[in-house]
Amino acid sequence: MKQKIIINDYNDFRRLEGQQIVNSDPVEITAEGIQDFCRGTFNDEWIHWDRERCQESPLGDLIAPGLYLPALFPYMFWQVMEINIPRMIVKGIDRIRILKPVTIGSKIVGKATIEKVLDRDKGIEVHYAIEFVFAESGETAAVCTFINRYWD
Repeated sequence: MKQKIIINDYNDFRRLEGQQIVNSDPVEITAEGIQDFCRGTFNDEWIHWDRERCQESPLGDLIAPGLYLPALFPYMFWQVMEINIPRMIVKGIDRIRILKPVTIGSKIVGKATIEKVLDRDKGIEVHYAIEFVFAESGETAAVCTFINRYWD
């Protein structure tokens, strides 16, 4: 198990600004995971369901929906983070960009850097620059920015 980064106050975030804080264990992408996600979002596109058709196409196999990797990030984040600030909310996810299709069997690593820490009337806002990479090749599959608010 990886050693956790412990955040006890706003200054702990400020000290980590510009640093990579997450380098998750690889997560294997499965047909079951993709299809469970698709059921929950009412996504019935064939590229997530029809494996035979996908294998005959340039895709090569079932692919993960564009929002699937960002949805996995909280799991990756909490592997290495312990935040002891009473209140937190995900304010948003910006600039989601899929750079390469993620097919079943891929192993994806989530990496996060604290891009910036902004003071707010109550608490702070932390912007996390997220990169999802293929564990085998190191190629970037997708990028996005998570924006979280923290306050007492």
